[in-house]
Amino acid sequence: MSRLFVACAVLLGTASAFAQAPTAAPAPPPKAAPTAPAATKPNPIQISGERTQAALAQLPAPKPEDVKSVDAILKALYDVISGPAGTPRDWARFRSLFHPGATLVPLVHTQAAPGLHARPISPDEFVAMGTAAATARAFYEKETARQTMGFSDLVHVMSTYETREAKDGPLVAKGVNSIQLFNDGQRWWVMHIVWVDEKTAGIKVPKDLTRK
Repeated sequence: MSRLFVACAVLLGTASAFAQAPTAAPAPPPKAAPTAPAATKPNPIQISGERTQAALAQLPAPKPEDVKSVDAILKALYDVISGPAGTPRDWARFRSLFHPGATLVPLVHTQAAPGLHARPISPDEFVAMGTAAATARAFYEKETARQTMGFSDLVHVMSTYETREAKDGPLVAKGVNSIQLFNDGQRWWVMHIVWVDEKTAGIKVPKDLTRK
């Protein structure tokens, strides 16, 4: 019994010693490697703004009287593309009316598919076509009616036109130019023109320009 008691005492003392011994503090977790800052996505509006400012600096200066009002810029637009055969048009004046990024969009028929099809071109592409055409034939286009809608400095004009190959010659074509304009606080700009003529549309232009 005494030996058993002594052995038990020794065991209890040892267990107590283990129980009282301080435990080691847990090791701190490893520090995460620093992450690189996320790449900033390019802002398309900012990029467009920088591109537009550069393009504006390259445009010919407009005639002040051409861009002072909606009436003035539409008059200039029709006037600058008209003239006799063999007479160069004032293409610098033409370019000065258009904001960078503007488009001119004829609506045409194709052999491939029915209906009308848009064929957007830039002012420079129009100039290339117009230069070739002006050497071969006279072209006169004038506005005969207009319907205007606007909000703030954004204006949409449905402008009925007639074209002839002489100022007082027979009518060659009649149609509608859908013209979008805006004012930047300094002047008026042409942003877009979409047009279709009676022959292409297969209908007559109504007097009130309402689709029929």
